[in-house]
Amino acid sequence: MSSDMFKTLSVIRGSSRYNAWLYSCIKDHLQGVVLDIGSGLAGIAQQFQEPGIQEVILSDYDPLMLDALGQATLPLKKYRVLPLDITDPKSVNNQPGAIADTITCINVLEHIEHDVAALKHMKYFLKERGKVVIFVPALPKIYGTLDRLVDHHRRYTKKSLRKALQDAGFKVKNGYYMNMFGILTWFLAGRILKQKEFHKEACHMLDKIVPTLRTLESLGSPPLGQSLIMVGEL
Repeated sequence: MSSDMFKTLSVIRGSSRYNAWLYSCIKDHLQGVVLDIGSGLAGIAQQFQEPGIQEVILSDYDPLMLDALGQATLPLKKYRVLPLDITDPKSVNNQPGAIADTITCINVLEHIEHDVAALKHMKYFLKERGKVVIFVPALPKIYGTLDRLVDHHRRYTKKSLRKALQDAGFKVKNGYYMNMFGILTWFLAGRILKQKEFHKEACHMLDKIVPTLRTLESLGSPPLGQSLIMVGEL
């Protein structure tokens, strides 16, 4: 993992209001044993505390992340850490299959060159009628310097993410955008100002207005957003 990525995760982990908002958008889809792909520093997965969740399996391939996860004390009733590279067939096949009712993949798929292959590997871990919950950056037209900084191969649209899931053998159940205001801030930072780092102060400022954004978007799903959520089922 690049030092830029580790630094970025450390900065955005402090965006507690945004992370809570993100979790509120996916929590109703989580049940049973939840396998989180690419948990990083567990900024989102540490919130997986719904009554229907029996166990959380945190996973990552990077030694720094695995070490951090192993040393962390998380507010989860039952969890374990699994070394896993979802892009590597050997890493996948060395693990027992059909261990999860739900797979979460939050801000990970965009980092993977062969995203359909990774989605197919996720199927290996799902039980019958299991589902995958995908959260990715949206709108290719706002791809900029910040995307390149953290090695994003792409930003998605509903059409492109739906196709990737269907090509991997999933039935798409839901798809919706989140954070319409973020389109403006991401475009400004990455396409106009061409920033090459995430500024902690800016992240904190944006985090403060999240309650207002949540209230506005609770009135109805926005037609576009900085991020995209989609659920696929076997």
